Amino acid sequence: MTSQSISQLEYLCNFTGTCTYVIFLFLLLRKFLTPRSNKKWFTLLSFLILPSLSQPYIYPEEMTGTVGVLLLFIVYLLIIFKGTFLERLSVCIVIYPILISLNFLTENIGYQLWDLNQDMSLTAQTVLHTLTIYLRIPAWYLIWRMSRKWIPHVRELTVRMWLVIDIISLSSAVGLITFIYYSPMDRAYTSYPACIACFLTSMGALYLTSYVAKTIKSNMEMQNLKYQQSYYEELEENQKTVRKIRHDMKNHLSVIYSFIQNRDFDGAAKYFQELSGELTVNNRIFCKNSIVNAVLNSKYNTALENKIDCFFNISIDGLLGLDDISLCSLFSNTLDNAIEACEKIQDTSKRQISLKARYDKGYFSYEISNSKRNSITVKKNHLVTEKTDKTIHGFGVQNVRDMVEKYAGDMDISYTDDRFTVTILIGNL
Repeated sequence: MTSQSISQLEYLCNFTGTCTYVIFLFLLLRKFLTPRSNKKWFTLLSFLILPSLSQPYIYPEEMTGTVGVLLLFIVYLLIIFKGTFLERLSVCIVIYPILISLNFLTENIGYQLWDLNQDMSLTAQTVLHTLTIYLRIPAWYLIWRMSRKWIPHVRELTVRMWLVIDIISLSSAVGLITFIYYSPMDRAYTSYPACIACFLTSMGALYLTSYVAKTIKSNMEMQNLKYQQSYYEELEENQKTVRKIRHDMKNHLSVIYSFIQNRDFDGAAKYFQELSGELTVNNRIFCKNSIVNAVLNSKYNTALENKIDCFFNISIDGLLGLDDISLCSLFSNTLDNAIEACEKIQDTSKRQISLKARYDKGYFSYEISNSKRNSITVKKNHLVTEKTDKTIHGFGVQNVRDMVEKYAGDMDISYTDDRFTVTILIGNL
């Protein structure tokens, strides 16, 4: 076999091997983030860019484009995928250490084998180099197989949890790069344990994202179940009241008739008013979504108990683009904040909440406005809670903002001395 044929074969093997594990890398990224477009040309563009971003190598006293590839990888995620800047940056920080550790291991194993027998033929060298490329395919396949079960709900993570995961992954990557860079070339194999540790740390971070996301989602689902349980308990009590009144209806009618016969119209009116009060039910139908309706009923009853005048105008029938957990998080967080603000107003006649939600032709609009008397404190473009323990409070507005960014929507907060308003618009649903 001529040297030209060997070179062509090597190129073909390297190309197919690189394309194969790049496919698994792209599928892994899609588990974390949503592409900006599903068009074929956009996907093809992504595959054309990825091979050049998946080749960062680190050698003793040499970093072949490591920092440059990292920056290009970040730009690639910002351009190709949707999501918040922190989400896309975090995905890069978690995935990049896996790239550099696998690349170093496979490349250096091939180098060590060649160093043991430097007289091997050109064909043998080609086969050896090709094997190092193909070793990455089963590794990326296993990563993809494990990760697709771990990260389906990763978009539920909060900003603080992303920062914790970033610190873990970044610390491991910096340690690995430093260890390899300052290792002697003839003893680079001593870096293998550090590579394995870095790889396991990143995989652990992937698992941690899954565990935390599932925990957050489970807590939110549990909260929604509590709203539903409260709603159905009140519904059952209302049904019992109606059945009881229906059972005694003949007696009630007899009493009213006796009042009328005796021309005691005031007595009849008073008795009828008392009977109407017993017929009043606590549950109202705000929308057809039973879970959201349960949340609205719970918050509405809480507002009435605190003598807050409420106006709800909900028209979200047919809304399928937002999951129930996101909807409930939106309604509950904003209503909780509105109720708390109104409770601080001494004059109960000035306690007011207005809530409007509408879905029409693929667009979801949401506006909640409440009266207030407290001042608003803004620090670094974030609202600061007035509560004493700031470590467990002050996340309501941020949770809503995260939800809106998750669906690529817009959120506007405005306020005056006596009014606070949150407006949200999400399209393409």
